[in-house]
Amino acid sequence: MRREVAGRVVGAVLMAGVAGMASAAVARAPSAAAAAAATVPPDTIQEVVVEGSHEGPRMWTVRQGNHTLWILGTITPLPKKMTWDPRAVQEVLRQSQEVVPAWPSFGVGANPITALRVYIEWRRLQKPPDQVPLRTALPPPLYARVEALRLRYDPHDRKLENMRPMLAARTLMARVFDRAGLALHNEVQQSVLQLAREQGVRVRQDKLRIEQPVDVLRDVGTAAPQQEVACLESVVTLLETDLPIMQARARAWALGDVAQLRQLPHTDNRSACVGAISTTERVRALVARAQDDWILAVTEALRRNQGTLAVQSMDRLLGPDGSLELLRRRGYEVEGP
Repeated sequence: MRREVAGRVVGAVLMAGVAGMASAAVARAPSAAAAAAATVPPDTIQEVVVEGSHEGPRMWTVRQGNHTLWILGTITPLPKKMTWDPRAVQEVLRQSQEVVPAWPSFGVGANPITALRVYIEWRRLQKPPDQVPLRTALPPPLYARVEALRLRYDPHDRKLENMRPMLAARTLMARVFDRAGLALHNEVQQSVLQLAREQGVRVRQDKLRIEQPVDVLRDVGTAAPQQEVACLESVVTLLETDLPIMQARARAWALGDVAQLRQLPHTDNRSACVGAISTTERVRALVARAQDDWILAVTEALRRNQGTLAVQSMDRLLGPDGSLELLRRRGYEVEGP
């Protein structure tokens, strides 16, 4: 197993915690459209489709003197079949010397034996503790709700039964999103980084070194059963109640409708899954570092470059504790859609 792959394995596990600990947008009273969407019977939910080519919301600008930072805010999930128009980003790249991604990459060192041990530990982590099937691990009412979602969205797949609850949660979410026309993985950032490389713009891909990566995975694997069950239950509730709203948010992003994004309620149901992953101080420290490094990277880039493009989740950008407000408090001039 290559070292880079080992780093991505550990990073992927931590990313769930990083995303969950991100600053969520301010909770707002639902708009009439959002309230109506929330009451749509599940059987009437249609796949979200966004026709044509769209560039998403206008970018935020952060200025200090004649130095400018452009921030492209993204969300997850996005419409699966959306065609993203990169022309606005290409124009910003022509004025930029550097691109800052939303998250650092993760490294586990140069020891190939460590990489192999990471792979073995990752395979072990995917199996349920004591080989207990999901039917036995969950309270009967919750298992019935999981089965109802499985039968509706992926009736022929029985792999969930042999997964530990917190991994079953992610797999179930991916299947439901796929049927609802949503993409669990945000490909916009990857497109931005590819455009930057094509235009010869430097990508600042900071690497967060993970000391003792095998122990980190073992830490995650020590989550208490009730924590994993709570994680799965929170995801099931999200899929049962908020799918139309997530579709509406995805459509609003594609159409560049930031006003609608601010109005739509944002329910952060991920705290239970964060608790399941952040089992030790070592894991919590890594998650916090991954979150804090972005602010350090963009402020340094803003000082060093005439122009910088950064990518970040809107959940982390917006709200009274979001990154945009933090930059304002530090004296930067912030303008946006």
